[in-house]
Amino acid sequence: MKNKLTAKESASKIIALQSRLDEYEQLIDAIKGGEVDAFALRTNNQSAIFSIQTVDYAYRILVENFGEGAVNLSEEGLILYTNHHFPELLNLPYESIIGNSFLQFIHPESKETFNELFTNGLTANTKGELNLFIADKTIPVYISLTPLFPAVAAVGMIITDLSEKKKHEEMLQMKNAELETKNNELQAFAYVASHDLQGPLRKIQIYISRIVEKERDNLSENGKNYLKMVQDSAQRMQALIQDLLAYSKTNTAESKFENTDLQQIIDEVKDDLKEELNDKQATLEVSELHKVNIIPFQFRQIMQNLIDNALKFSNPAQPPHIIIKSEIAIGTAFNNVKLSPQKSYCHISVSDNGIGFEPEYKEKIFEVFYRLYTHTEYKGTGIGLAIVKKIVDNHNGVITATSELTKGTTFDIYIPV
Repeated sequence: MKNKLTAKESASKIIALQSRLDEYEQLIDAIKGGEVDAFALRTNNQSAIFSIQTVDYAYRILVENFGEGAVNLSEEGLILYTNHHFPELLNLPYESIIGNSFLQFIHPESKETFNELFTNGLTANTKGELNLFIADKTIPVYISLTPLFPAVAAVGMIITDLSEKKKHEEMLQMKNAELETKNNELQAFAYVASHDLQGPLRKIQIYISRIVEKERDNLSENGKNYLKMVQDSAQRMQALIQDLLAYSKTNTAESKFENTDLQQIIDEVKDDLKEELNDKQATLEVSELHKVNIIPFQFRQIMQNLIDNALKFSNPAQPPHIIIKSEIAIGTAFNNVKLSPQKSYCHISVSDNGIGFEPEYKEKIFEVFYRLYTHTEYKGTGIGLAIVKKIVDNHNGVITATSELTKGTTFDIYIPV
């Protein structure tokens, strides 16, 4: 049986245990505060060293391996800390960076911008673009400043290199310039097509007409057939030139958007196609139409081409029935992944009961010169729907076609409101 401790011995033991407990608590607090990087524990007469990788340490590792420059600046703009990425960006050693003024690495033309950003960054989060300048080399960067007061008397700054981004922008500008040159060439082609090509073509058509009027009786049957083929070819060429001109003119550079009543557009097209509608005994059914911000003369071309298409590809067994209607709603209301979900659109649909086409051609029909049928079956140049598609693109809209053989076609147009 163990000897009992006296009161004095018990008090001494309690004091010793309390002292050790205080030491442990201080150690735990030091570990929590990041003041201790390692400590030793003795168990079974053996010592073991435990290293502490605190959250602060992990953060330092992250900053050092950051893919962007990380810098701390004093209130005077001196560099108190930098990770390795910023010296690499400037191609300078660490010793040439730390302790120096950040201002000395700023391009002269960007110093005013930096001073303004830095002044604001002393009290609030601030962002902006400027140029660094070292060894006659200009480096475009984007900086984000965050005040670290009152915890640290400094301003934290993240520096993002924009060199690659600027290169891509320059390449894009070059591509745009090339595209503008191509557009100018297209305009030159349009001029040639409208003057130099149509002039000789008109003379060919005039001489053919004179032969038909005055020399027809002197021609053999084969001669008359050949002449008829020449006349048909000249007419197709004229239609092709006119459609190419129409396609080349469908751009927004010289066009003005106006808040236009779609009903007015349909009435004008209906009047233009009055004879064709009567000849086909067609019915044009128009539901309530809305006003929408469009280029009026281009949208008139859309409606004319779609209605003309419905008449051209009508079912011989029944009179054409064309239905035009519109509605306004946000993108999620329509079953179309190309639309922005929360953006509002004016949806215009043009449906017919014509011969239709196989669903597999729903994209190809909008390509220039693409024809589902030969010109001997149906007249046309294969440009009409390409013009429609291009005009819809000019309006930042979307057009789709839904069809089935012998069951008609529906064109759905979505124009941003």
